[in-house]
Amino acid sequence: MCLRENSYIGDNSTVHASSGFSVQIGIGCHISSNVRIFTESVLPDSDFRVKPVPSKAGNVIIAEACWIGANVLINPGVSIGANSVVGANSVVTRDIPPDEIWGGVPAKLIRKKRQQAASAAS
Repeated sequence: MCLRENSYIGDNSTVHASSGFSVQIGIGCHISSNVRIFTESVLPDSDFRVKPVPSKAGNVIIAEACWIGANVLINPGVSIGANSVVGANSVVTRDIPPDEIWGGVPAKLIRKKRQQAASAAS
């Protein structure tokens, strides 16, 4: 796992990187409590009686300046674009472009961010 400067991961969060896969977290990310990030997961349509159970695996990339709300689940192979927000209790199953706000189960676009100049936000 690569956690860059000025980023944090809240209490009770889990980052699980299977062998051969990685989780990258960019500069200035805010990852809330109880977040789950996985690079491997079983395929839900599989017959669980047949071993080994087929799985999906892939790297997870969270670009710089993202905010991930509490209780979010991030699935394998997902990229979250810079300056994006994932609302609390969401399940991320596909890539999120930069500068967007997503939420829900599964997570869907809520809206594009309305950018404010840094000086205007102060």
